[in-house]
Amino acid sequence: MRKLIPYGLFVILLLGVIQLTLNAIIKNPSENAVTVSSFKSEADLQKQNIPVLEMFLVSQEEVDGEVVETFREYEVIYDENGDIVTKEPTEHYEYIRYKK
Repeated sequence: MRKLIPYGLFVILLLGVIQLTLNAIIKNPSENAVTVSSFKSEADLQKQNIPVLEMFLVSQEEVDGEVVETFREYEVIYDENGDIVTKEPTEHYEYIRYKK
C-alpha cells in the first residue's frame, strides 16, 4: 500500500504539469509558426487525373441454388465533371454468394 501512494502522487503531479503546459500553449500560440500540409484539395487531385480503384459488377449467375456475383476491380480516371475518362480492368476479382 505504501508503494502505491508515491505512484499516485507522481501521476497527479504529472497530470498537473501536462495541464499547465497545455494551458500555456493554448494561450500563447507561436505567431511565427507555419502550417504545412501534404494533403491536396480534391480539385487539385482531379486535375492530376489520379486513378481510383473501384469494383464493378461483371456477372451474376446461379450455382448450386446460390446466387454468385462476380465483381472486377478497375482503375478509373474521372474528369472534373465526374465523368469517366478511362476505365482499365485489373486482375483482381471478388465473389459474393447469396443463398436463394
